[in-house]
Amino acid sequence: MKKFYLAIIVVLSVAIVYLAVVKNDQQADNPIISPTVQPSTQASTTPNQSTSGDFKTYIFNNFHGESVEGGGFKFDYPATWQNNGQYFSPQKINFYDLTSVDAPVYFDLISKDLFSTSDLKYQITTDKRRSQDTTLKIDGITFKKYDLIDSGSSDGGGTGQVIIYLGPMISFNGGDYYLVFRWEEQPLSLGIPGNYPEMFEYMVSSLKFITK
Repeated sequence: MKKFYLAIIVVLSVAIVYLAVVKNDQQADNPIISPTVQPSTQASTTPNQSTSGDFKTYIFNNFHGESVEGGGFKFDYPATWQNNGQYFSPQKINFYDLTSVDAPVYFDLISKDLFSTSDLKYQITTDKRRSQDTTLKIDGITFKKYDLIDSGSSDGGGTGQVIIYLGPMISFNGGDYYLVFRWEEQPLSLGIPGNYPEMFEYMVSSLKFITK
């Protein structure tokens, strides 16, 4: 009886060794190929480690001193960030003139009548792409996302990144405007600690439209 059990143990040991050798040979013959990363068609919905922490809510319901008729919108931004009007930054925001601001994140409302001749229209038409343009919905509203190479980045080689979300045309207070959210890796060619694209993606993904 002991010889019988011993024979079974020997057979099982040989079988285990054989299966391990075959498995290793198969893995060597068929290495795992990492899939190519495709451009995201949706904004990030969950912050990663760099976007963890408390958030504040920015509410847009006033435009040039007038209450926005019909509603507005709101979104979350890090509680530790600075906010000055439409601008957001991990550090103090500096205004060098009316159009030169070192904030990496801002939103804008561009008049329908001025959009075709705006700097934004020129940029999304002419700048090279880091990835293909995508269309997605945020709070049920269709946005177009542009992932661009910043030709004006500080290294002179155009390796900086710019992300633009061009939203719907919003009508209020007698005017029509395109809603835009923009992120720059190097605003005014400056590197800003804590300026992560994932944080910007999270801020945009938290956007909610307010209706009265």
